[in-house]
Amino acid sequence: MKECIINKHNVVLYDSIDELPMLRFHKYNKMLLVDAGVGSDLADFDKHIEKAIRYAHSKTPQLAAVELENMRQNVYFIQSEISPRYLSFAVLVKSIDGNPCNDLSDDGLQKIVDLFADVPNAELTAHLEAVKKKIDEELRLYFPRIFDDAALKEYFDQLKERTVILLRTIIAGEATETDAKRIDEITAELITYFNPQSFSGADSVEIRYDKQFENMCLILSQNLHVDPKKFTVLEYYNAFEYIKEQAKKANKQKMAK
Repeated sequence: MKECIINKHNVVLYDSIDELPMLRFHKYNKMLLVDAGVGSDLADFDKHIEKAIRYAHSKTPQLAAVELENMRQNVYFIQSEISPRYLSFAVLVKSIDGNPCNDLSDDGLQKIVDLFADVPNAELTAHLEAVKKKIDEELRLYFPRIFDDAALKEYFDQLKERTVILLRTIIAGEATETDAKRIDEITAELITYFNPQSFSGADSVEIRYDKQFENMCLILSQNLHVDPKKFTVLEYYNAFEYIKEQAKKANKQKMAK
């Protein structure tokens, strides 16, 4: 657990996978998913426009429509003062001034966010990023086969290449034609690296994410006769890896016969 003072309130945050309940982690991840795909501020609005323009002139122009739909949702969030990013932070709040925060509904989470309405965005973001970094590091350490994302590594490799070229041009005082072309190429690749996903309708990312979670809970329950929704994140993914290993062993034994 992490204790901190925010807006004169004593706030306790979940920051470890051996304590963070799986149901909270699921909600936390879903809010981050919405934040990544839709966003909630004008900077995200501008990103949607940039991506839509890029997709309109790419080999997959149909994705521009998906990006515009997400931009529409982004505008709604801005007008309604809803921030998926800060809702994800609210999910991690265990208690405030000793009072438990167990309401994980959107309204319940919004009440927590409203309590910190006067706190600078940078401060809340810093708390969220610190906890997120610790949770991500623990997940990669304990479950590298699940959480080591090769696509994400490639993305950051390209980002690193772009940064190196930009620094080189700053030192030189100007960009060569080759460097300028490469910077533009990488920028276009980074902007459209992850295809936009739909956050509306019956086949939205949120609905599919919830269904996948429920299906996995059923599998764990049927195989281990437990209630995985009462697990911590560590227990949940450890059980998942255990089932996978048992399935591999059973398959090998079957093939050997």
